[in-house]
Amino acid sequence: MVEPNYSFARKIAKKVIKDYKLTELPTELTKVFQKLGLKYIELNEPEGIDGAIIEIENKPSIAYLNKAKPIPRQRFTLAHELGHIFLKHSKRDFYNAEESREIGDEETDHAKPPQEKEADAFASELLIPNDKLKQYEADINNIDKLSSIFQVSKEAMTIAVMNYWKYSRKTKKRC
Repeated sequence: MVEPNYSFARKIAKKVIKDYKLTELPTELTKVFQKLGLKYIELNEPEGIDGAIIEIENKPSIAYLNKAKPIPRQRFTLAHELGHIFLKHSKRDFYNAEESREIGDEETDHAKPPQEKEADAFASELLIPNDKLKQYEADINNIDKLSSIFQVSKEAMTIAVMNYWKYSRKTKKRC
């Protein structure tokens, strides 16, 4: 199995932020959808999947979002689906993380296909850009506050903060 390329996914997310001039927080995902010319459909299905990108004639055409899910989940889902587009993932297998959790798959993250992991890394960087997170270093331990500012789940923010510390330590010189 091919390993996911997390650094490439984050690099592409940074390029999207720059190219689409996504300077405000929380990240305005609708700007990207509008510029891509994607039709956007919202459904309210509490038991349905979070969202998807539907391709017509082998090109992304319709974004589907389940409005029954919490707003941070909706935002991550949209960013994740954009990741598939910008990372040029094609011929993806259907993967339902929620279903894997429900059937008790202890290895959910290990079972997740590499393209799904890359789309998650893309989504995380798009919604919680490392350079923007750095601006809130004084509040870095206040997950509730940061989650509210970036409009992401506490889980996504916790992972972003852990990665922030992990990677920022590598670049700082030790005395």
